[in-house]
Amino acid sequence: MGNTHTREDHDLKSESHFSDHEIKKLRTEFSKVADEEHTITKEQFKHTLLNHVQCWSAGAQYLFLERLFDAFDLDGNHMIDFREFTHGLSAFMKGTPEEKLELSFRLYDIDKSGSIEPKELIRIMSQMYSAFYNEDQTEKIRGIVTQIFEDLDINGDGSLSLTEYKLMALKEPMIIDFLEQFLIVTDK
Repeated sequence: MGNTHTREDHDLKSESHFSDHEIKKLRTEFSKVADEEHTITKEQFKHTLLNHVQCWSAGAQYLFLERLFDAFDLDGNHMIDFREFTHGLSAFMKGTPEEKLELSFRLYDIDKSGSIEPKELIRIMSQMYSAFYNEDQTEKIRGIVTQIFEDLDINGDGSLSLTEYKLMALKEPMIIDFLEQFLIVTDK
C-alpha cells in the first residue's frame, strides 16, 4: 500500500502544483476522513473544506461547496478519491488562470454534459442571489442569462461550450476571479 501511495504521490507532484511535502500533508488529512475505499462523500468534503472556503453567507458557502464537490468528482461516482481531491485543490488553490477557468466551467455545468445550458446558469445564479436578496430575482437573472447567451453562444446551439465560456472570461475577467473570492489563504 505504501509503495502504491509513493508512486501515486510522485505522479501527483508532476500533475499538480503541490510539492512532495504538501501532497503528504494532504494525504494525511484526506486519510483521516476517507472510508476503506479511500474516498470521501460530499458531506465529508464539505466538512473538510468548511474552514478553508469563505462566503458572504452560510447558505452561499454550502452551495459553493456542493458545486465544488461536483466539479472535483470527475468520474461522477458521487465520491472523491485522493487523485480527484488533489487535482481539484491544485486547480482551486494554485492553478493557472486556464485551470481555474476550466474548474469554474465545471461548477456551472451541473449535468456534466460538457456545456452550460441557460437553465444551469439560471439555477446557480438564482441560488447565489437568494443568499443576498429577499425578493425574487428570477426575471432579472433570466434577462442576464439571455444576454450572456445572445452575446456568447457563437454557434447558436443554445449552450456554451468551454471555448465559448473562455471567450466570456475574456469579455468578463471576473469569471476567472470567481474562485478566488471563496479561498481563505492561511500561513499554516
